[in-house]
Amino acid sequence: MPKTSHRLTPASYSATSLQGIIQPGIVLDCWTANARAKRFDVVARVQDRFRLALRCHVCGAISIVRYSVVMASQKLLCRHCLDAAQRKTAEAAGMTFLRRDLDHHKSAFYLAPCGHEVRRQFGFVARMAQGEAALRCESCLVIREEAEATRFGWSRLGRDPHNNANYRLYRHACGHEQRIARANLAWGQCDCAGCGQSWAAKPSFIYLLDIRHQASERHFLKLGYSARPVKRHRHQLGLPQNAQVEVLRVVAMPTGHDACRIEKAAHAQLQSTHPEAIVPHPEYADLMNVVSEIYRPSVRSELHRMLDEIEAQVALTGAPTHPEPSPQQPGNRVSNAHPAPRRRGHLLKPRHRRV
Repeated sequence: MPKTSHRLTPASYSATSLQGIIQPGIVLDCWTANARAKRFDVVARVQDRFRLALRCHVCGAISIVRYSVVMASQKLLCRHCLDAAQRKTAEAAGMTFLRRDLDHHKSAFYLAPCGHEVRRQFGFVARMAQGEAALRCESCLVIREEAEATRFGWSRLGRDPHNNANYRLYRHACGHEQRIARANLAWGQCDCAGCGQSWAAKPSFIYLLDIRHQASERHFLKLGYSARPVKRHRHQLGLPQNAQVEVLRVVAMPTGHDACRIEKAAHAQLQSTHPEAIVPHPEYADLMNVVSEIYRPSVRSELHRMLDEIEAQVALTGAPTHPEPSPQQPGNRVSNAHPAPRRRGHLLKPRHRRV
């Protein structure tokens, strides 16, 4: 059957406030039938020859839709009805619906109880309304972080430049800028690497140890940092007396903070590129009192390459070049033949030091 059509008279749409955008032309009966089946009435052709003005049967509001959508879609949604539903959901969540996000169809802007404007996805707001999620205002968080920083002599500069959600960038009263974990700063458990007196501000070293235990035929490598690498492996690792330790490499670092940061980045890179070289903890649990960052000898050349890059990087910043006295120089084999000081109980790890 051929498609039938009809023309809308001015009386059909004069009350819709669409004057000025109505386009001339016929309206096919199939458009009208499909729109009515989906709870809409065709009011007029508007804007261009492809669009129709539709009146919702529920709320009576006007929506502008392409006629191809009217014909092809299984269901038409009224934006005004959706906005009304979102307003009710926002009220149930304790917020006020402001407007949709034109750049993302799943998000909208809301007025939070604190008075700040926030952007959230509709699904998250629905979970808030059901009590399954809670709102955290970014503006309030920044104000709270600024107050915490001021309390301990710091000023908050912004988010972490390395995009770590747990860190922020701060400036100390002395002018030194530093990345600090927000949880540490909230409790004041941090020290300025520029003017402080703790390990974070003092020179430190990144070391590479070769650990052998002939009795059990085990051979491992350890990458770490310490202000005193010799003391670290002699008295803090808890190695047995017959273990042989060789300090393969030490790289001097300006501060303990720098040593900690760069050493963590090196471990993250190794875990990503050489996961097979990571030794499971049960293999050395009875040999030393650490729980991670022990590697197989197969990555020795890769560790040296990484330390070469770190050393070159530090040299550009004017880092100190003199390591500890000769016992820790590369190539000197040191054993644990000398008795270690007697310890009572387990070795306690300071909060900011690696064990």
